[in-house]
Amino acid sequence: MMDAVESGQSHVPIVSELTGQELANFKRPFSIDDLIALVRAHEDNIFSRARERAIDPLTLRSQLLLHLPRLVTADDFPGESDIQQEILAVSDFLEERQRPYAQWLQQPERPIALGDLEFISLDTDTAKIYHESLHYVGSYRPGQHFAFRDKNSGRIVCIGSVASFDLKHAEEKIAPYVDPRSVSVLSRFFAFRWAPKNIFSHFHGKLRLQLMKEHDTKLMFSFINPNLGFNASSHKGAHWTVFAREEGTRYMYLDGRYRTMRFFVKNYGVSDPAKLKEKLGRSFVVSTMDLHPMELFAIPLQRRARKAIPTVPYLFERPELWASSPAGSIVHPAEPSSLEPPTATILSPALAAGRAGLINSIPRHSDAL
Repeated sequence: MMDAVESGQSHVPIVSELTGQELANFKRPFSIDDLIALVRAHEDNIFSRARERAIDPLTLRSQLLLHLPRLVTADDFPGESDIQQEILAVSDFLEERQRPYAQWLQQPERPIALGDLEFISLDTDTAKIYHESLHYVGSYRPGQHFAFRDKNSGRIVCIGSVASFDLKHAEEKIAPYVDPRSVSVLSRFFAFRWAPKNIFSHFHGKLRLQLMKEHDTKLMFSFINPNLGFNASSHKGAHWTVFAREEGTRYMYLDGRYRTMRFFVKNYGVSDPAKLKEKLGRSFVVSTMDLHPMELFAIPLQRRARKAIPTVPYLFERPELWASSPAGSIVHPAEPSSLEPPTATILSPALAAGRAGLINSIPRHSDAL
């Protein structure tokens, strides 16, 4: 089932070849792994639809895995008609967003090698196109933006952005070793399917030199979402390690569309589900199925920063985001709500042992939600 548009990449493994109806007959609770298996079983259809619409196939697959959890309840699982309807709806949305850039997705006339690339900065307007139209998250993340450009054709091959460190729940863990002002967060990495192999590690090598030279960056973080079938192979190959796992992941939707926590903070001042339900009513929905913890990866760029990396990853509870405070922070500890049971904000490495996620494929996207 390898497709030309995904050359050099592995797929989400087949947990099961069951149909949606067969999965719906299971007595055990439905899991995100069941949903990944269901999408995997429809991958030929998904990739065929991507070719027909001239849209990025992995963005389509990832968007499906972001949208389908809202249809899963304790008693119900997406059936065949649900899957086909979501494939159509997400394809329509992505085609509208990616139509102006369809030529960018096309294979170049001649293969591009790593030696053909130059490392450049991107302006905000250009970065927004990639964040909002091509990356699976579909929203802009402010920061500094960088790219590899083919010196021969001028085509952008991959992009990645660096945001300021605003993970307050992680700050206390690194503060004894690293000044939080010298820490950055890698976000919105995207590479075209035709990009050279090992593009992420090559990009990361250039980026870290840039950050060390220009900003004296000592430590970098990056989120990986295993619920989309991502196993962080590219990060691990570039020597990133798991710093923490964030439990309590829930997807939020407005009018049937997946939206990030930051979207709700920007537009409604808060990401707390109970407060958003009060504001938005029935148009706002939160997924209820259990999801794997988000994985927070880290890489030290200077020797002292190595001491900030725990032997056993921390286990965090995913925080709520709020509108900017006078101090400039937008991250505060999660408040218990009627939709999620209260839990400890941070668990020790010892308690976190053995809670590792598993899963699954090599994406050419990476990010927090």
